[in-house]
Amino acid sequence: MIKTLRKNAKYFYFLFFLVIITFVFWGVGSVDKQHSAVVAEVAGQKITAERFWREYEATRRLYREIFKDKAAEMEQNLKEKVLEDLINEELLLYLAKKYGIEATEREIQDAIINDPRFQRNGIFQKDIYFQILRLNRITPQQYESSLQRQITIGKTFQIIMLAKDQADISDETFFKSFLKAVKANISIKINKDALS
Repeated sequence: MIKTLRKNAKYFYFLFFLVIITFVFWGVGSVDKQHSAVVAEVAGQKITAERFWREYEATRRLYREIFKDKAAEMEQNLKEKVLEDLINEELLLYLAKKYGIEATEREIQDAIINDPRFQRNGIFQKDIYFQILRLNRITPQQYESSLQRQITIGKTFQIIMLAKDQADISDETFFKSFLKAVKANISIKINKDALS
């Protein structure tokens, strides 16, 4: 299985990007969060069951598209992996807040303007931007807030990776070790009943 993962590593970057895009377009909206079951809580930030299942289904669909016949094998322990990814996102946001790392208005604006989905002939088109958001039933404020979140996560990840000074350890191992150390000092509560 590890050989399969290494062989298909480029797909995981695509998967990560697609999950982010899925979150951006479908991960926001008017949700009554007070009445939604909580799957996990990381440093006081709640991960709702709705958010978990949305990410789970998006990842599952992606696995089926990429791995086709081997999707069932790849989906083993998928719930745990999706939950771990969501917890890691919240950890990165916690660190970003703690150390004052945030996406600037300019970074958000540049991300929108340079997104090929919002361009025609290589030029940003405001009408396309609003149309795509409208079709996905999200407001510009919701999209920009979600984009700010994702840019902040990316910046935090980059800063963490700059701290790696050993060439003999893989980026993935370093990042996992770093998050493990952070998790040891942060309150993380998991509601396994909400995952069934």
